[in-house]
Amino acid sequence: MKKAIMFLANGYEEIEALTVIDFLRRAEISVDMVSVTGTLETVSAHGVHIKADKLVEDVNPTEYDAVITPGGLPGANLLAENEKVVSYLQSFYEADKLVASICASPLALEAAGLAAKIKGTCYPGFESQINFKEFSEEIVVRDGNVITSRGPATSPYFALAIIEALAGKEKADQIRNGTLISMVEGAIK
Repeated sequence: MKKAIMFLANGYEEIEALTVIDFLRRAEISVDMVSVTGTLETVSAHGVHIKADKLVEDVNPTEYDAVITPGGLPGANLLAENEKVVSYLQSFYEADKLVASICASPLALEAAGLAAKIKGTCYPGFESQINFKEFSEEIVVRDGNVITSRGPATSPYFALAIIEALAGKEKADQIRNGTLISMVEGAIK
C-alpha cells in the first residue's frame, strides 16, 4: 500500500487537506495527517479543529511515497518556515518520490529551492512570491514528480492527479466516477 504524508500547520485550508485525504483513502492510499504545531491538535484557517495522526518529529520519511502540503493562511507560510517540512520536500524530490503542493503552499516549494526547477501553478496572486521555472494557469500541473494546483475548488482534481501518480489512471478514474465528478463535468459542458 502506498503511503503519503499530509502536513498540517495551523491555518491550513481544510477543503484542500480533507478532500485530498478523503480521495486518497478511497483509493486505498494510506495518508498520515502530520502536525507541525508541536501537538496533535490542529486548527484550520476557518476554525475547524482536526486531530493529526502524528507529529512531524515522530515520522520516518523513508516509510512514505509522497508528501503533500495544503494551502491556506497562515498555514502555507508556517510550512515554508518549517525546516523539517522543507527538508522533506527536498529529500522526496531528490529521491524521485511524489511532492504535491496546492494553493499558497508552493511557498514551501520556493523555500525548498524546488520551484525554480519545475513548471507549476499556485493560488492566483502568489505567482510573484513563487519563482517557478515556468508558471502555468492550468488547474493542476504535473512536472516530473511534482504536482501543483490552484486552490480549494481544484482540490478534487489535485487529489485525482496524486492518485494517478501513486496508483494509476484506472484507480483515479474509479474515484472520479465514484465521487460523481464525471457526472458533474458532463452536466456543466
